[in-house]
Amino acid sequence: FMHTKLLLSSMTVLMGLTFSIHSVSAHGFSPQVAPLSDSPSAEVHHPSSQPSSASSNSFTAIQTVLSQHMGQPYLWGATGPTAFDCSGLTQYTFKKALNLNLNRTAEQQFNQFRHVSHDQVHPGDLIFFSYNHGQSIDHVGIIVEGQNMMVDAQNRGVIRECYLVPWWRGYIAGYARVIE
Repeated sequence: FMHTKLLLSSMTVLMGLTFSIHSVSAHGFSPQVAPLSDSPSAEVHHPSSQPSSASSNSFTAIQTVLSQHMGQPYLWGATGPTAFDCSGLTQYTFKKALNLNLNRTAEQQFNQFRHVSHDQVHPGDLIFFSYNHGQSIDHVGIIVEGQNMMVDAQNRGVIRECYLVPWWRGYIAGYARVIE
């Protein structure tokens, strides 16, 4: 197994195949379906800004919706409520929690909102990933409480995870503020 993991990781680095590393991580780790209130610390850097009271109330509503769907399966093109793809989860969550209409795809959502820096990120913001150096936006998650944590829908389902782990860090394309 370790030989296979090393081989797939090497292929990922050489060919830029991000799905391989996700497959490896799915076999090597069980899904993180921890409650949103847990705050595991995987990295040293933590965004310094805290949400205002208005956005804190909004995040509570977002957190409630996300908590109801943790562990649900990933299905490409799915918009909930029993399965999601990444942008389907963000779209569904903001509609149910705050009656906000997000565009359908990750790239459309990337272009829909004001971008913020990593240091300005707070819970409720969106994080975007590109697997081809910014030529397209390929994945989106919702920033949640905890050090560099997000909830996203991916091959392991709807999970809470650190976005600064090696298989995500190099693909971060930016962050956007949905709730002003």
